[in-house]
Amino acid sequence: MSAFFTMYVTQGLLPSLRGVFHAGVAELTLTITFTTLAVALAAPFSGSVSDRFGRRRVLLLSVGALALTTLLAATAHSLHGLLLWRLAQGLCIPGIFTATVAYIGEEWPPGQIPSVTALYISGSVAGGFLGRFIAGLATARWDWQAAFVLLGLINAGIAVVIAAWLPGSTRFRPSSSLRESLGGLPQHLRNPLLLGSYAIGFGILFSQVCSFTYVSFHLAEAPYNLDLSQLSLLFTVYLVGMVVTPLAGRLAWRFGQRRVFFAAVACSALGIALTLAPGLALIVIGLTLSSAGVFIAQSMATSQVPVFARQARSSAVGLYVMCYYVGGSVGAFAPSVVWLRAGWPGCVALVILVQALIAAAALRIWPARAESAQQAIHQPESQPQQA
Repeated sequence: MSAFFTMYVTQGLLPSLRGVFHAGVAELTLTITFTTLAVALAAPFSGSVSDRFGRRRVLLLSVGALALTTLLAATAHSLHGLLLWRLAQGLCIPGIFTATVAYIGEEWPPGQIPSVTALYISGSVAGGFLGRFIAGLATARWDWQAAFVLLGLINAGIAVVIAAWLPGSTRFRPSSSLRESLGGLPQHLRNPLLLGSYAIGFGILFSQVCSFTYVSFHLAEAPYNLDLSQLSLLFTVYLVGMVVTPLAGRLAWRFGQRRVFFAAVACSALGIALTLAPGLALIVIGLTLSSAGVFIAQSMATSQVPVFARQARSSAVGLYVMCYYVGGSVGAFAPSVVWLRAGWPGCVALVILVQALIAAAALRIWPARAESAQQAIHQPESQPQQA
């Protein structure tokens, strides 16, 4: 939850920030891009730090630093100043992801990892919704600085809860040095199963960020003319992820992760296509279906990575996080060209194209059933999984 409180906090505020900073769409989307790009750049290194110094220690330091930088972001008085603090926030976030996913991969039996990962994704869903929702209401009531102060204080409280409740690792074995941990990165990049999963992660977040960034501009314009409070309520569709992702873990155990992934991508594509309807109710239903599909797909992709990694699992997760958030960075900024030329229909077409590509990638490289994943990682690296 803590990481996602601030990851996309400006997404629903963009129409309002346009009047505050007198900036264009492309410039304002940098408040998302700077954070996700910083996450992407820091993720492989944070994974190696976690492999060396331990999951719980890195997790607590990352949450505490994120709370501090969120509070300090409220001191910015210009768009450039805000962008610098958004960059700093992004550098703090990867330690949370990489340590948590690696912790799950080590502390639970392999058969339970998809279900537990689904619970982790549910927490991220809750944080993603609450961060946007709280920020929108606080900005509408006071200003955007108050929103950052409030979220920073909440994150500080979460750090206290983690320190009090999270058990220490029992199966963690530290690498002998940072050099040893970083040395696992080239091996990950030669693993076709991981490379395919990294590409899938890129496409998953590209789709989600593109959808919710540009639908805000779409609904802020005529004939909808939604204000900031109404746009904040739009993110309640994220709550569906808290229901579907734990269910997805159980379905994956029964039917296999690949089948569940394909169903999720199809649901997401159908949902985003439905947002082309003129009625606001149908748009909300479409965004709900799209979010449900994305969260299930993310749960399936994330749970594969620790299984496919032969060693240095945290750094393997770090590379996944890097590719995932590079996708988010590109999804926030690059579609601005499509938005200016083709509007919302062009963005919808782009999202559906990316989702078709990640479905094709999963078909090619993922094992047909979740239980065959352990066999897959022992195959020669030059032989990727076939459909």
